[in-house]
Amino acid sequence: MAQSFASLIRRLFWIALALFLVFFSVNNRGPVLLSFDPFDVAFSVPAFLLVFLGIFIGLSLAAGVTGWLRLKGFTRRRQAERRATYLEDQVSALSEDVHKVRAGQAHEAAATTVDTSANRALPNGGKDE
Repeated sequence: MAQSFASLIRRLFWIALALFLVFFSVNNRGPVLLSFDPFDVAFSVPAFLLVFLGIFIGLSLAAGVTGWLRLKGFTRRRQAERRATYLEDQVSALSEDVHKVRAGQAHEAAATTVDTSANRALPNGGKDE
């Protein structure tokens, strides 16, 4: 229900905008002199064409800037993802090294404990006489 209402409002907006543009074009079809002062160039064009050209140029510039900013953000995101992957690999490697060192220390401690208990079981503490 809410989606169909939003769709109806959207369609009514576009229809109203189209009607406005048609009426604007019909009422402003008279020629306007467009001149570029530093140069000796002048054109006679309909007024609505100038307005539509201005709108088109503005929309084109906005789309270009938006696309450029999105591309810039995309490249930054990719660089951040690569950096995060690299750092995750480094953490994994260091974690594996820590586990190996701790396993080696535990093994040495267990071996020392076994040697000490074995020596206690022997007469004279495992020392040869």
